[in-house]
Amino acid sequence: MGGARQRLGRDQRGGITVLLASSLFILAGAGTVAVDLGSIYLAKRALQGVADAAALAANGGGNAAAQALIDRSPMTGVTVGAIESGFYARDQTVAIDQRFQPGDPRGGATRIVVQQQVPLFFGRLLVGKSAVAISATATAARTDMAAFSLGTGLASLSGGVPNALLSALAGTELNLTVMDYHGLANAQVDLLGFADALRISLARQGQSHAEIFGSDIPASDILDALADSVADAQTASKLRDIGNRMTGRSIRLDKIIDLGPLGQTDIVDDRQSLAVDAFTLLRMILSPPPDQASAIDLRLDVAGLAGSRLILATGGGVAYSPLLTVTADHDVVIRTAQTRLYLETTVASALGGLASVRLPLFVELAAAEARLSDINCTAGTPGHGVTLAVTPSIGSVALGDIDTNLMTSFQTPVTSRPAQLGQTLVARISGHAQIALGGTQPQSVHFTPEDVQFQRARTVQTGDLVQGIAGSLTRGLQVQVTVLGITTSTGPLSQAVGALLGTTAPLVDGLLNSVTGVMGVRLGTADVRVHQMRCGQSTLVA
Repeated sequence: MGGARQRLGRDQRGGITVLLASSLFILAGAGTVAVDLGSIYLAKRALQGVADAAALAANGGGNAAAQALIDRSPMTGVTVGAIESGFYARDQTVAIDQRFQPGDPRGGATRIVVQQQVPLFFGRLLVGKSAVAISATATAARTDMAAFSLGTGLASLSGGVPNALLSALAGTELNLTVMDYHGLANAQVDLLGFADALRISLARQGQSHAEIFGSDIPASDILDALADSVADAQTASKLRDIGNRMTGRSIRLDKIIDLGPLGQTDIVDDRQSLAVDAFTLLRMILSPPPDQASAIDLRLDVAGLAGSRLILATGGGVAYSPLLTVTADHDVVIRTAQTRLYLETTVASALGGLASVRLPLFVELAAAEARLSDINCTAGTPGHGVTLAVTPSIGSVALGDIDTNLMTSFQTPVTSRPAQLGQTLVARISGHAQIALGGTQPQSVHFTPEDVQFQRARTVQTGDLVQGIAGSLTRGLQVQVTVLGITTSTGPLSQAVGALLGTTAPLVDGLLNSVTGVMGVRLGTADVRVHQMRCGQSTLVA
C-alpha cells in the first residue's frame, strides 16, 4: 500500500483534466461578466447618441424639443436627468470641463444629462441587482456672429481737404480727385475675398486669414490685393497707384480689422461675405492704429477763409481695438482713437482798421465705443436682428489758444486760454468760449436684418451741439476789446467782430466736418454699421 501511494503521488497523468475542470467555473463566471459589460457598453454608446441629438434639439427648441426627440428614440426607458442653458466659451486656455457656464445670460448653449436602466443577465448573481443605471452628457452650442464697425461714416466728397489729409497720412501726395473719392466710396469690397487675394499674392496658401492679417505686410501688396478685389477698373488703377507711392511701409491688418471666428479658416463660402466700401478700408489702412500717437500739421486752402492751419493728433491712451470686428462675444468693445484737433482760421475783415480776424478752435475727442449687445436670430419676434450699445465720441470744444506742443501728449491735459482774435492800431480784441459734452451713457441701437442687408448706418449723438461746433462756440463767445488798458465787452467793435465770426462759423463747421469725416470721428457723434449678421446652427462641443 505504501508503494502504491508513492507511485500515485508521483503520477502526473490527468492533471490537466483536473485544472480544466476547475477553470471552467472561472471561465463561465468571466463569460457572464463579459456579456453584461458588453451590453452596458453598447447601451452607453447608444445613450450617448440620444444625448447628442437631444442636446442639439434642446439648443434650438428648448426642453420640449429634447423630450420629443427622446420619445421618438427606439431606445426605451430613457429619461432626462438634467438640462441646463448657459454659455459655452470657445477658449482653448479654459479646461474643457469648465467651458460650459450654466445660467450665463449670454446663452447660446445647452447641456443635457440623460439616464437609462440597463438590465443585467448574469451579473445579477454577483451584485444582487437586476439592472444598473447609466448616464450620458452632451453639450451643444451655437455661434451667432455679427460684424460691426465704428466711425466709418464717409467724408464730404468735395474740395481738397480729404486729399490733403490722406496724403499726409500716407506720407506722399496721392493726387485724389473728387471723382476718385466717389469711385472708392461706391466700390464694395468683400473682406474675405480680399484676404484670399492677399494670401494668393503673398504665396501663403497654407495660412488662415487671421494669420495673414496678423503679419507685417508691405502696404503696396495690400493695396494691390485691394485693387484685385474691386470691380471698377479706374478705382483699381488708382489703388495700385497709391500702393506704388507707399514703398517701404508695412501694415498689420489685424490692428484695424478683427475677423474673429471667420479668420480661423482659409475657405470662403457664400455665407461669409463681409462687405465694406473701398474708401473706408483705404482710410483705415492709412490711419495710424489707436495705440500709436501721431500728428499731422497742414495748411489748408478753403474758399471764404483767408487761411487755415490744421494740427490733428490721434491715438495714445486707448486700448488697442480694431475698428471693424467679427464676434459672438458680447464683451468685445471696439473704439475709435482719441483725437485732438486744433484749427486756426483767418477771416478777411472789412472792419475799419482790422484787416483780419483770427478764429482758433481746439477740439478734444474721447474714444467713441460700440459693443455687441444682442443677436436675435428668431424671425418674427421683437428685437429680431442685431443690437449694439454705442457711446458717442464725447469731449470738449474751445475757442481759445493752446500749447500745440502738448497735442500728442494724451496723458497731459490741454487747457485753453483767451485768444487774441485781432488787433488795430489802438485796440486788441480777444475772446474765449468752451463747451463740454455729456452723453457718457451708452445708447441702444438696433439693426434689423434689412438694415444689415442694405448696409444702413446709424448715427448716435449726444445732442449737445445743435448747429455745429463753431456755431455753438461763437454764440457763447464773449468778445472783449482792450483800448489803452481798459477792457470792455460791449461796443460797436465787439459786436462787429462777433457778427463776423457768426457769419464765418458755417464755413469753419464745414471744414471741421470734412476733416473729422475723413478720419472717421466726430465730436459728440458715433457712426456705426452692422456689416453681417450670421445665425449659426447648433453644433456639439462636448
